[in-house]
Amino acid sequence: MNSYQTQLATTTFGLLTLVVIVVLGLAACSALDETGFIAYSAGPEGERDIAVVRPNGNQGQMIITDPSDDFSPRWSADGNRLAFLSDRDGNVELYIASADGTNLMRSTNTGVPESDPTWSPDGRRIAYVSLDSAGSPHIFIFQMATLIPQRLTFGSIGETDPAWSPSGRWLAYVGLKSNGEPEGIFIRNPDGVNRITVTSGLDRSPTWSPDSKWLAYVSEQGGNKDVYIINIESEARIGTPIKLTEYDGLDFAPTWSPDSKRVAFLSNRAGNLDIFTIDADGQNLQALTTNEVDELEVIWGPDGRLVFVSQLSDKPDLFIMKESGADQRALPPLSGLVYTQPDW
Repeated sequence: MNSYQTQLATTTFGLLTLVVIVVLGLAACSALDETGFIAYSAGPEGERDIAVVRPNGNQGQMIITDPSDDFSPRWSADGNRLAFLSDRDGNVELYIASADGTNLMRSTNTGVPESDPTWSPDGRRIAYVSLDSAGSPHIFIFQMATLIPQRLTFGSIGETDPAWSPSGRWLAYVGLKSNGEPEGIFIRNPDGVNRITVTSGLDRSPTWSPDSKWLAYVSEQGGNKDVYIINIESEARIGTPIKLTEYDGLDFAPTWSPDSKRVAFLSNRAGNLDIFTIDADGQNLQALTTNEVDELEVIWGPDGRLVFVSQLSDKPDLFIMKESGADQRALPPLSGLVYTQPDW
């Protein structure tokens, strides 16, 4: 039985257990005071828990703790639910919980590791990656209404890097060749049938602008990793790729500003991995961090500040700063742990 068949065969566990949990109030407002928390993984790999903290550093607290590995928290658009990954039942599966960590439910039961969870903007679906019987990754969509996952596309060798457009119309992803290399970036309306080619080549990490008009992505077509953007006006009108950065090294991990006018990314152009920003027209390149250690992750938050992971000490820590790079400070107030995978 392959991964897809196994997922569809788990109705005994899913429909009996999950329906009960939904009835108990998964979709209700969380027990946290209000939304707007930063969620993150806390602890070393294999022993991670999930915690939250206010952007001002207050109300830091663990919300999901277990002897297992719980990681990769992802907020729903309304901030009332978290999707995350856990191996608490012997395999890395997709779980969903209320924002305070209660009403936890297991959403997949495949026997293979899941990865890359991402919510649809309306909170009704979660896209994620799962392996088939041959070990190839494919994108599935977990339907909250039916509690049954469905595969996004058939006949393809593999897909990774799902990214839902903020409008909810498109799901962008990377198609794979038989050797595992990217063959390009594609978009698909999950409710339709057409697969639309956006790029062709060694392209990864599609990331939507908040206005749903642009995709930023990382391409190695020039021999180095550079950040590109491309306009998605409609399924019939895909723009020409624009090379946003050019450097004989690594430019990667793009993330958009809330107004869709700038892109932040990681680069080793200063010798180690630092955070840079650039206008969407390729102008006004700025370095936001300049130190002798690596920044490992960065996301642009809804209020215009950036949250990032820095290896400033012997372990990764969370930091927050203004879009100018000013007012950098450590998050959260919890101490002594490894902090990674922030989501805001």
